[in-house]
Amino acid sequence: MRRLFLSDVHLAPRDTERTRRFLTLLDAETPRTNELYILGDLFDYWIGPKHLREPDYREAIQALHAATEAGLRATFLLGNRDFYMEGFTEATGVAVAPGRTEHEIAAGGKRVYLCHGEYLEGRRRRAEEFIRSRGVEWFYTRLPGCLAKAGARFYRGVSERRFLPGKPKPRRPVVLSETLLEERFRNGADVIVCGHVHRTERRDLSIDGRPKTLFTLGDWADRPNCLVEEDGDWRLSEVIGA
Repeated sequence: MRRLFLSDVHLAPRDTERTRRFLTLLDAETPRTNELYILGDLFDYWIGPKHLREPDYREAIQALHAATEAGLRATFLLGNRDFYMEGFTEATGVAVAPGRTEHEIAAGGKRVYLCHGEYLEGRRRRAEEFIRSRGVEWFYTRLPGCLAKAGARFYRGVSERRFLPGKPKPRRPVVLSETLLEERFRNGADVIVCGHVHRTERRDLSIDGRPKTLFTLGDWADRPNCLVEEDGDWRLSEVIGA
């Protein structure tokens, strides 16, 4: 059994190179991978079902559909850039995780907790909670496409701190809460895999005398990367050919 985990690809309509890297990954991995887990922020911004009819991500959507048609089992978790995934499963064959923002699986004889990562920071994410609410989703996905895109770009700018008064501030390094990590491990997780921190790293820990592992995935703007689990062997890897 071979599983692949990735996050923070941030596909962008005008970034053809990043799209090429993602297509390269799918082309290389589909024949030899059983399960793919996308831990949020696959897209730089996403306006909901209307985006399935736009040219922005057409190549990626078609490639995902071809991969799942070929037998790849794929699961998507919501990030803090791509919220409204209605119609996504029908178009791509990629299932949205039942928990939307978190998911648990068994892999390599381990209990594995998956998430995008923002809620492991230990601070209240009121903006994401509001935007992810069912009522806001219902309203936003019914806006005209031009208004929805304008809103998504504005939110992206705010999240990147580009619209603040004065000189834009650099992105604040993401620090995961040790308390929340320990709590999750004590609740039964042997392995935690998340994105959002934009750093590729493995941390081996001991909680109550038991070995635990945290994997964080990097941002594809830096270096295309993924995590591979194959028959209990875990390794962080760069994307071949990207």
